[in-house]
Amino acid sequence: MKQQNDALITLASFLLPPGVLDYFDVADVKETLDNEDKVFKKQLHVYLKERDNRTPDMSDATSNGYTAEMQLLDFPVRTHRMVLHVQRRRWLKPDGTTFIVDLTDRYELAHSGTRYSKDFALFLERTLR
Repeated sequence: MKQQNDALITLASFLLPPGVLDYFDVADVKETLDNEDKVFKKQLHVYLKERDNRTPDMSDATSNGYTAEMQLLDFPVRTHRMVLHVQRRRWLKPDGTTFIVDLTDRYELAHSGTRYSKDFALFLERTLR
């Protein structure tokens, strides 16, 4: 079972944006049909949940569930449009306030101002010039 799990993680690392598995776990993968799209007839939905990315100074915070799901478009995979469903972890401080760990200095999943993964947005930007 461990070998199969390692193989799936290796495969996921090739399909997902670089570094995403350092901060997120793959919670689920689903395939759906898309009758509206003229290019891609199927969609690959990858559900990502944030790992415990607290820094040592946040050790007194407790988990308070996840944020609402954010959807990002990523590079197509074969005949499938790729949609990443990202949920960030919410944390509760002892004083009762909630917060989300700021990952911007370590990892940028979405390109600023878009609903595209960073690499996919840069690819489109360069291609469509």
